[in-house]
Amino acid sequence: MNDPTAINDLRQFLALLEAQEDLRRISVEVDAELEIAAITDRVCKGAAGRRALLFERVRGYRAPVATNLFGAPRRAAWALNVQHADEAAGRLIRGLEQVPGEDAETRLRRLLQQPQFAPRRQSRGDCHQVVMTRPDLSRIPALRSWPGDGGRYLNLPQIYSRHPDGGVGNCGMYRCQILGPRQIAVHWKESSDAARHCSAWHARNLPMPVSIALGGAPAMMFAATFPLPPDIDEAALAGLLCDRPMAMATSLSSDLSIPAAAEYILEGLVHPGETVEEGPFGNHTGFYQPRTRVPLLRVTSVSHRYDPILVTTVVGPPPMENCYLGKLAERLLLPLLRIDHPAIVDIHMPVEGIFHGATLIAVQPGTSGKSLLQDLWQNGPLHSSRLLVVATADEIRNPATFFWRTLNRLDAKRDLLVRDGRLGIDATRDPAGLQVLRPDAQIRSLLQRRWAEYGLD
Repeated sequence: MNDPTAINDLRQFLALLEAQEDLRRISVEVDAELEIAAITDRVCKGAAGRRALLFERVRGYRAPVATNLFGAPRRAAWALNVQHADEAAGRLIRGLEQVPGEDAETRLRRLLQQPQFAPRRQSRGDCHQVVMTRPDLSRIPALRSWPGDGGRYLNLPQIYSRHPDGGVGNCGMYRCQILGPRQIAVHWKESSDAARHCSAWHARNLPMPVSIALGGAPAMMFAATFPLPPDIDEAALAGLLCDRPMAMATSLSSDLSIPAAAEYILEGLVHPGETVEEGPFGNHTGFYQPRTRVPLLRVTSVSHRYDPILVTTVVGPPPMENCYLGKLAERLLLPLLRIDHPAIVDIHMPVEGIFHGATLIAVQPGTSGKSLLQDLWQNGPLHSSRLLVVATADEIRNPATFFWRTLNRLDAKRDLLVRDGRLGIDATRDPAGLQVLRPDAQIRSLLQRRWAEYGLD
């Protein structure tokens, strides 16, 4: 097959998917208003083999639209230039073993500061092949996915910002609603690095420069979603996981680094006190998030590659594309969690919990479940999870069996923890005095010998 280690940008990734017959080109004209999203949603839920999709003719636009690129386990792994998620996790584990530190954050920070993972910087990149003389976001075929959505959204944006005092920049993924030719509503969480940076700029009564990249190296799209501690370079994480430095260019109107091979770069300023109404937005919970006020980005520059391709995703009830990126993140979170909590054996984030919402945790026998829950809520990547379940059972890969065992031996007074709207279940203790059901060994052996005689097959 094509070598996934050669993937440097979106177009090479599309070529790999096509060579593996994992890409379906849609040559008939389709509409960015609801139609593309509806097709993508149906494919994500099992139609047409859940392939990646490239819509070549979008009504009213020159640029094609790519969706569901990471909507299968192997395609998500290929984003990190490996064949399987465990290979990327292995690279992270080997790296963490080589650096000192008493906790996961210290080790990860030291690991990603090593020069071999630093991005390869250049002044300009393919993302600057065309610079719009009059920036106009209406030329980008952003999707309206659900009938109640407040407008058209960019759902896979890499949003770059930096503290006014300098230091490591941040790349996060926050949804963006296009409001006009030069206006974007950017919905970042108050706890995000981008919000922290914005507060620092506005405290000095200065507008914050922001650059938004669409497309580029798939590894950077993944890194933008990964829950890194503050002031750690997402480009270095992508370089570690891909075993190759990321190529980064400099924004036209600021010193922010952006992916050199991005399809589009949108640059602008968030001025102090300027907010705008965003939403409603059809979310992966199955409900619309209501309108809310968020920062307004005034776009000052738009550049793109020749014949750009918009890569986006559709957010909605699972299974969707984000499920596979979430499982990839899960495999990388495990070694970090085990550094701080060696009793953890494995974790599983069911897609129904939208990953950050629920985590099942298998631990070694004798572990205090309540102590572990309190520690996990105190800090680390699971601190905001709405549901954490800790058990010694090893069936976490089969949630139906796991919850059957857990819920049927639960003592609510003893085993439930509730804190700040979050629920923890300590299922590490078996009910006293109860005998576990097990088949009779002799009868099981008898059935194995005589099964063909019964004629049941």
